[in-house]
Amino acid sequence: GRVVEAAFDGKGCAISQASASMMMEEIVGMSVDDLKGWTNENILEMLGIEIGPVRLKCALLPLKALKAGIWGLDEWPE
Repeated sequence: GRVVEAAFDGKGCAISQASASMMMEEIVGMSVDDLKGWTNENILEMLGIEIGPVRLKCALLPLKALKAGIWGLDEWPE
């Protein structure tokens, strides 16, 4: 029920890469139940910089992938 190791492999812009990298470091040791409660605000706070509306989807892409993995595509609440 806890994340013991986290990694990502992907390509994208600097913001999506930074967001994914920082998120991987942040989630190690967390419970899956805690991660289910993560929101956009968790990612934006973690990044610590202002993200414009055009780049917001880049910053949040890793969270979307994490939630799909945790919930499964069929169970993910909207």
